[in-house]
Amino acid sequence: MFCVSNEHLKDIQEKIQEFYQAVQANWPGFKTRVGQEQMFAHIAQTLSQAKSLKDVRDGDNILVVEGKTGVGKTLGYLIPAIVFSKLLNKRVIISTGTVALQEQLMQKDLPNLADLSPISFEYALAKGRSRYVCNIRLEQVSGKTKQTALFEDANWDAPPKEQDKDSFADALLSLNDGSWNGDKDTAPPEITDSMWPRIAAERSSCLGRHCQRFNVCPYFNARRDLVKADVIIANHDLVISTIASGSKILPDPSETLYIFDEAHNLPQVGIKHFASSVGLIASTRWLEKIMAAVLRADALLPDSSGKTVDEVHAHVEDLIMHTKQMINSLRLANFVTHEQVIHRFKNGELSPEFSSYAETIGPLAIALNNRISKILQQLNDQRNNSIDKDSFSPAILEIGSYQSKTENLSNTWHLMQADANPPIAKWVEWQDLGSTFDFKLHASPISAAQNLAQTLWSTSSAAVLTSATLRTMGDFQYFLGQTGLNWFPKTNTLEAESPFNYEEQGTFIVPEMINCPSANAQGHTDELSDEIPKQLKDLKHGALVLFTSKKQMKQVHEDLPDDFLQDVLMQGDMPRNKLISQHESRIQDGHRSILFGMQSFGEGLDLPGKLCETVLITKLPFAPPDSPVEEAKSEWLEKNQGNPFYEISVPAVALKLQQWVGRGIRTETDHATIIVLDKRLKTKPYGKKILAGLPPFKRLI
Repeated sequence: MFCVSNEHLKDIQEKIQEFYQAVQANWPGFKTRVGQEQMFAHIAQTLSQAKSLKDVRDGDNILVVEGKTGVGKTLGYLIPAIVFSKLLNKRVIISTGTVALQEQLMQKDLPNLADLSPISFEYALAKGRSRYVCNIRLEQVSGKTKQTALFEDANWDAPPKEQDKDSFADALLSLNDGSWNGDKDTAPPEITDSMWPRIAAERSSCLGRHCQRFNVCPYFNARRDLVKADVIIANHDLVISTIASGSKILPDPSETLYIFDEAHNLPQVGIKHFASSVGLIASTRWLEKIMAAVLRADALLPDSSGKTVDEVHAHVEDLIMHTKQMINSLRLANFVTHEQVIHRFKNGELSPEFSSYAETIGPLAIALNNRISKILQQLNDQRNNSIDKDSFSPAILEIGSYQSKTENLSNTWHLMQADANPPIAKWVEWQDLGSTFDFKLHASPISAAQNLAQTLWSTSSAAVLTSATLRTMGDFQYFLGQTGLNWFPKTNTLEAESPFNYEEQGTFIVPEMINCPSANAQGHTDELSDEIPKQLKDLKHGALVLFTSKKQMKQVHEDLPDDFLQDVLMQGDMPRNKLISQHESRIQDGHRSILFGMQSFGEGLDLPGKLCETVLITKLPFAPPDSPVEEAKSEWLEKNQGNPFYEISVPAVALKLQQWVGRGIRTETDHATIIVLDKRLKTKPYGKKILAGLPPFKRLI
């Protein structure tokens, strides 16, 4: 059993203190914060409980921290994590929810800490394989190899346009002369998002160290940097997808200390990466081409008896036949249309006809994937024993690309047949593709809890999860349930002390309103056009007005008086950066400026001081359970005598309201007024619960 001795822990704590003192003395504008020091102590205690692979996990190695803006969360976890990483010989993965935080960590925080740290450490940014170009695929699609036509037939419905070929050829020149590093984020502007999948690296077709371009491969160059790094910056998508797929891009969880910043996004990311989908019409197109690729591959296998090829042929023929029958059935029945784009199966139970197709197609898809995986393995084995290894590369690339398709087809049909508790959300979507369409099958868990508990928390050495908003209505229970951490009874929680004096710095107001948004939506919208100017009549500098729908925002904007509109900047009228810049310029020039925005402005906007003296929230940000996953979850709760409104909607709106309210006070010198134009906070029973989770502002309700 892995264990940090008291003597070793004392050494670690002394190093953390030495590191902290160096930061105190040298970090520009550093202020001692009680909440940050609380984080040091609790994180050190949690990481001291780090586990090895075989240790039992009951949660004492996991910490959930809510740290409001101003606590100094980033330094609060970086300093102890770096020290523990070096002294325990474990890697740290810092996972974020946004690119902005990744950039802050890589460009500012970690370089500065590296200069001040008493312990030398390396850090690197991790990206998924598909964020890098595959040299071989780029060469082939640009027409620079003999196997170009073969490769195009294997992977796409149609060859690239001549103009695109020219762009790919130019990109290849940039890659070869070193002016492009092969990263999608720095790709030449001519390589559009729609073109990228043609040249992106993918796991199943990667030749690894046997590739003739291995030494100059952008993905493996990045991997070499990761191998040397003590601290790896990643995002939630990469961390969860790596765990879900069993990929080796990142270190093994049992040897990793995880820090999840912006952890409130983790549950939704978890759901997404354990879901699967496939287009039926698209699958028939590549199924019709796969046999040619299999025959080319089989010709390279001297010991082949032809049995696997025959089996693949039989499975492919049956899959095409039954899938086309299913497509025709969906068409004739108008199962989904361009007007009714989604059909969800209630309680995750397929209709008799659909179940019949699933029982037929599902096993065929699984069997085909097994055979294609076998051929890919045989090609790799044959190449390893061959003198002319390069002769196998085109076939491995081709079969590898097909294997990723058969695997996805297999996974989707497996989930469509799954009988789980809670159930799998299953639905068919009419996918509009412009000049054509597809029937797309979707299957998704309705909660990430079980998958995260079994694949992440049960295997990680230790984990810290933090965000400015993790508590809902005064406690962590909702978040613990969403993430599966309630499976681990000793999971630690901490509400780090805020440096803000909310009662002195903020006022929270719920004015008298005539109309209730849920009872009279149009009446409430009409009332906003009068109430917003009234509430902001004394505004001197900047304000942020948040809406829950674009339609309502535009209608209110149209009905406002002209003298008020001259101060308004509305999201969508210009790019976000330009909008914020114009807002700042107005205020710097001594004018009023009022931003109208929606959800993204409520969660990711930092407007300190005069830039945002008032946050006006037009109504509580309830999100209707209109996605198939949310509908399925509500249905399951009702079936089990639960209350979806109080168990899903109210906690979710309480969490979002905390985030929106948090736009008001960003520094210790800010003063802000928070106004909510929704009478339900005063008249509905859940209003008091929501208010209990908000900061302790001075309240006028």
